[in-house]
Amino acid sequence: MTKNRVSNPPISDRWSYLWLGIAAVLLVFTYGMYRNPLAGMLAYVFLLRFLRTQKTGRGYLLILLALVIANTISWWNNMPTMPIPIKFIFGIVVGLLYSIPLLLDRLLVRRFHGFATTLVFPLAVTAFEFLTLWPNPFTTFGSLAYSQFGNVYLTQIVSITGLWGVTFLVAWFASTVNWIWEQGAVWSRIWRGLAIYAGVMLVVLLFGVARLTYFLPQSGTARLHGIDEADYTRYDWDTEIYPLSQADPQAFRLMMLPVYERYLQATVREAQAGAQIVVWPEIAAEGFKEDLDAMLVQARDIAQQEGIYLAVGLNLIGPNSGPEGENRLVIIDPRGEVVVNQLKYGCSSPRMYGFDVPTVETPYGTLAGVICCDLEYPYVIRQVSQKGVDILLVPSFEPTAEHLLAHSQMTPFRAIENGVSIFRPTSQGISLAIDPYGRIMGSMDATRADEQVFVMQVPNHRVFTVYSVVGELFGWLTVVGFVVIVILAILQGRKTHTEAAVSPESPTLSV
Repeated sequence: MTKNRVSNPPISDRWSYLWLGIAAVLLVFTYGMYRNPLAGMLAYVFLLRFLRTQKTGRGYLLILLALVIANTISWWNNMPTMPIPIKFIFGIVVGLLYSIPLLLDRLLVRRFHGFATTLVFPLAVTAFEFLTLWPNPFTTFGSLAYSQFGNVYLTQIVSITGLWGVTFLVAWFASTVNWIWEQGAVWSRIWRGLAIYAGVMLVVLLFGVARLTYFLPQSGTARLHGIDEADYTRYDWDTEIYPLSQADPQAFRLMMLPVYERYLQATVREAQAGAQIVVWPEIAAEGFKEDLDAMLVQARDIAQQEGIYLAVGLNLIGPNSGPEGENRLVIIDPRGEVVVNQLKYGCSSPRMYGFDVPTVETPYGTLAGVICCDLEYPYVIRQVSQKGVDILLVPSFEPTAEHLLAHSQMTPFRAIENGVSIFRPTSQGISLAIDPYGRIMGSMDATRADEQVFVMQVPNHRVFTVYSVVGELFGWLTVVGFVVIVILAILQGRKTHTEAAVSPESPTLSV
């Protein structure tokens, strides 16, 4: 006697199109610019339910349509300068990619029975996400794990597994709920599987509670001041200021020199107010090489006179700098020496492969710095923990209101993975100070604050994480697990075909 398998043939559900509609709405708030933890947990519950109630081809085309629409909406404002047709194409491509694990689940899950069916979807999602996002030159922005940014206990698991552990657990929740749904929620059928899932989640959450309650960073802090003195928006720069640099360089200089002077004066002010490390945001000072070189001479003098570490975000424009300039982070020590001078390696100018994160030994711990979305490449930032960095400086800039929240929600994941404090002063966005457990110690919304100074004392001793040693091991394990699932499905299919061939009821054996 054969055992019943789920979703083969499709489950009858007169409400299936309602589930598709609910899923489409929730997906808008799962990825992209408008994440919500509850939406991230529930979206795939309803998407899986719909797909398993439809014939494969029809169901897949409809969920693909839902994914394309949802992702076009959720990513639309992430690309403010892109032509509208490109935004639609992007939504189609992203929707198509996100649909692949769902299709794989629909094709494979019919080969298994019992609670084991719940592992097909999380393995498919996590393995696919790992293989497409981990080496991606366009960051890990699209990870399902980021939807859980507010779930502080669940996200502690990334200190062991990286992002992929959260992705797996969220996807496993969706498949487990569907398995219970398909079993009619009959207790005698579901209690063992439910106990397994609940037990794993309980262990994960208790780990998070224990880590946040009983494991504290070593005592000691550093006082950091982030300053923002720019008086123009990115729109102003793109439409008026940068064109002026091409048309009338002298008028451009006259506009930029007061900005440099305000930053220099603010640095002196904050140093005298007790700052040990002063950090300017990303592209704080923009201009021609000769002007920025002159400004850096003054910045070095100030760092030496005031005895501070000074991190300067600047953008060098000119004939040899490309259309977006050279986005750099310069760190100056109390001797007035430039100890770090690095290019931004991520986002629009990907240079992340082989990038070596420089570090600086200070009395306040080991420092390192990356620029804004450089932080969204876990395989690069892992160097931070390997090199024993205590405080990671992340000067940032947010060009739109949607970016204001989206990037800040991703920042705590890198702190948890690497056990490092993060100081992220942000122009036109949310400045953050985060401890090595991903807890937000303080924040400032530059769009609402009257005084653009962000002052925090952050822990200056890193904490150990398993992730710092094993890296992306969990991601690779999900790839292996998915390959095993595929092999088992193929073997099961052959076994079923063989049994059907030798069955007395088989037409080929009838007399």
